[in-house]
Amino acid sequence: MSAKGAIAVKKVVRCSCGLEFRAPAGESRTEAEGHLIKAVKRHAKDAHELDFGEEQVVAMMEVEP
Repeated sequence: MSAKGAIAVKKVVRCSCGLEFRAPAGESRTEAEGHLIKAVKRHAKDAHELDFGEEQVVAMMEVEP
């Protein structure tokens, strides 16, 4: 547990092509999720010609202990 009593969780998005995207450690939850969303959206567009919205990426996020 952190000093504030919260349990840290990791968020990950797994692409069907095999790539995994993880929220950077050591950042606030909002910043980390923002970086994760941007990375997934960029990959979807560049690699798969897909345009995802933020809500779609958030729906794909998995929580790891």
